Amino acid sequence: MVRALPQSSISVSKEQRNKQEDVESQTDDYGDDYDDDEEVLSQEKPEVSDNALMGTNLLTKDYTEQARPGEQVTLKCQVSNPTSQTIIMWYYKDKPIFQHGVKLTPDPRYRYNPNFSLEIDNVQVADEGVYSCQVLPIQTTVKIQLQLLTPPRNVHIMHGNKIINDTVEVHQNDRKFILFCSAGGHPTPTISWSYRGRHLDEDYSHQIGIVLRKEFLDIHEVKAKHAGDYECLAQNGMGNPVTRAVTVVVKGSPIIHKHSSYINTAVGENVELVCLYDSNPAPRKIQWLRDNEVVQQVTGQIAITNDHHNHHDRTRLTIKNVQQKDMVAYYCKVVNDLGEAMSKTFLGLQPTASHLIHSNFSDGLLHTWWKTHSFQQILDMQVLYRGENTKYVPVNAEISSHNQNTDGYTWTIRKSVRLPEGTWFVTARARNTEGWSSAESLPHQLQVPDRSADAMDNIQVASIGGGSSGAHRTLPALSSGALVLLLLPFLKSLVY
Repeated sequence: MVRALPQSSISVSKEQRNKQEDVESQTDDYGDDYDDDEEVLSQEKPEVSDNALMGTNLLTKDYTEQARPGEQVTLKCQVSNPTSQTIIMWYYKDKPIFQHGVKLTPDPRYRYNPNFSLEIDNVQVADEGVYSCQVLPIQTTVKIQLQLLTPPRNVHIMHGNKIINDTVEVHQNDRKFILFCSAGGHPTPTISWSYRGRHLDEDYSHQIGIVLRKEFLDIHEVKAKHAGDYECLAQNGMGNPVTRAVTVVVKGSPIIHKHSSYINTAVGENVELVCLYDSNPAPRKIQWLRDNEVVQQVTGQIAITNDHHNHHDRTRLTIKNVQQKDMVAYYCKVVNDLGEAMSKTFLGLQPTASHLIHSNFSDGLLHTWWKTHSFQQILDMQVLYRGENTKYVPVNAEISSHNQNTDGYTWTIRKSVRLPEGTWFVTARARNTEGWSSAESLPHQLQVPDRSADAMDNIQVASIGGGSSGAHRTLPALSSGALVLLLLPFLKSLVY
């Protein structure tokens, strides 16, 4: 209930009203130089706390601090216009360590400074991570990433989410087999890979079907050749590089790496058929078949030996005192739990396929030297050539000779033929007392130069198969006398 004031208390005398009017009339003399609104505003007094909050601000921005182990670091948290209401919170990995000077951790190395910074003595690798300074009540935070400058550490090779310490098994034809080399340390280490002791550069990686993506090693389709030791090397210029190695074991069907498709022999001779193979898992059956029949070991005539040779497993079939009935096809068969592999070797009396071992061009002739195997006397050799898309044509030799090596089994045959200029694919076949051999399935590519130009002084020789070195070489033209002098040591080595 509002109580009414007495009339006398609210009445104003005439004299008082006149004095008030005189004052008001004096103020009117200032005219436009006086602003009633400004007078009202100037008399308003905002609350002190609101004014202080408007001026408080966190000046430090997110940054990374680097230090060496054992050093002292200071993490900044610069605040403008702090007031008595300003509260500073420090966190390490979201766990509070200081609340406005009140320590919340037992670690004696932490110290809170009057300028709100955080000091850490004797920093260690375990101190790495994100530190946060939060300013209340304005709810503003700065994050500082602490990194320790150290050599590569915690280096691991991983397959999927698993750390590989020794071996990892994969299967043939698996797709997207990936190894990952994980390494800590600052600066961030660079990663390089090696395979079987050889650095995996771009050319070598492409050659064996491996894709490198910095710390990742990617095999799109696993093959037996990818088995072996892989090593990653991490280095960042701090201390010594760190290496880790794993062995990749490729499991799958057996693979036969080497065998002879044809072997020359003679009645009464001893012969050995050889298969080099790899099998993981280990074979549960190794067999030799004669046509379609399994060969059984017979004392004194047939022996089967299983051993290891040149990084591969090996099985050998030895036949003593070969007879005409033994001139048939033989099969090497290796079986494991994931599959089988088989190769075919034919035993016969004709020469083996002739292999080109040397060639040059002079006096308008292409000189070639061939090697073949035959227990029987070599009677003839025929050189055949063809163009890119033509059939083979025999060419008669203008110079021909042959020598039997001291083993009585290997023959070196020279054939000098005249061919038109151009690029030719050349092969040969030999004949002994029992018949003709087959020609090599992969011919040798030879370039016969233009005889009317200076180019006739050279010939480019490049093998595209057939066991040649595959290297390109340019051989100078020689006179017939010089050619004989040059080749004399070579021919003597073949004969003796």
